[in-house]
Amino acid sequence: MPSITSKPAPPLSLPSSSSLVTVQAIDTTLCLYVRSENFLNPIIPGHEIYNCPTIGFLITNQETGKQILFDAGGRKDYWNYSPVVRTRFEKGVNVKGLRCDAGVHEVLETAGVDLNALESVIWSHWHFDHVGDMSKFPASVNIIVGPGFKESLLPGYPSNPNSTLLESDYSGREMKEISFDTSFKIGKFNAYDYFQDGSFYLLDVPGHAIGHICGLARTTPTTFMLLGADTCHFPGSLRPSPYIPLPETLSPARFGLDSHFPSPCPCELFTDCHSGHTEEEKRTQSYYTASRAPGSAYVDPDTADISISSMKEFDASEDVFVCLAHDPGLFEVLPLLNDGKGDNVNAWKEKGWKEAVRWRFLNELPKEGKRGRKPLVEGFWRDGLKVSAVEALKR
Repeated sequence: MPSITSKPAPPLSLPSSSSLVTVQAIDTTLCLYVRSENFLNPIIPGHEIYNCPTIGFLITNQETGKQILFDAGGRKDYWNYSPVVRTRFEKGVNVKGLRCDAGVHEVLETAGVDLNALESVIWSHWHFDHVGDMSKFPASVNIIVGPGFKESLLPGYPSNPNSTLLESDYSGREMKEISFDTSFKIGKFNAYDYFQDGSFYLLDVPGHAIGHICGLARTTPTTFMLLGADTCHFPGSLRPSPYIPLPETLSPARFGLDSHFPSPCPCELFTDCHSGHTEEEKRTQSYYTASRAPGSAYVDPDTADISISSMKEFDASEDVFVCLAHDPGLFEVLPLLNDGKGDNVNAWKEKGWKEAVRWRFLNELPKEGKRGRKPLVEGFWRDGLKVSAVEALKR
């Protein structure tokens, strides 16, 4: 097998600062099983539906103690979404499985987080699996949104019967829309210094949805976690890349591959389903690009692919850990606030968690046309029971 040499990634121009935030990962409990067609391109036989758990993050400024929540997952009472969202559930447009056992507000309270102490909730974008149920948060908690959000997406339901948002999600509280200065960039993304001390930045990452933004948290003076939200919807859209080629072999123990794989595991077991024509393409090009199907979840797939390409440069940095909102591997590796220990993830580089997560998505890919892993959830679940869609959506 030919040796593949990694390509050096362009410099990111990461800003310097001694100010830090503490990052805690949250299992929002929203677990989805969704159709690949509107998210991933091409469709790989055996991966037509994929597992889509949802993560969020609690960010605490270490100097001021100010706390923010980055993404709020979904509603436990998903039947109370707007009619537009419920209709999509009924028709099975994207979602083939849904379970949400607790709202993020409940997860935070169980972990001992005072909701009154939260400064804001950042919505990476407006989709139902990221905005949660803000009516459960104190009115003092602000909402932070990205460019174009207010003009394009407000008002919500019921003032606008066709809205996916609910007025109750934002009424009675301040909503701040971030304006990015194009002269300040980190990597290729316009950036905004949220706390004005270099500890946490918001990045303008267009393509998926109007106002889509990501977070860049300084976890040590020289390391960062990039909260990638829905820049892409599966790690196989980021990897492999020219900067991080798929190795000739992988150690299952080191990289978290399932026990049925041989050790060492040859990469051919994972490249058979890749659409690349040559060995080099299969090992240096990602498995997926943004969907261009009718009904694509990407408002601008071409721009989304540019954003994904730029995100690959962050992914290549040994000092940046890219965490996509729906990466199943994160739930297997990171300590979660839900565990009750209150552990943070700031020591990710020291612990080797980025490396431990990097190739776990390969477990999800099909082998010989058969699904790689079982669904995390099938059908709709309500009050701990699997029910019909009709029963699930009763109000």
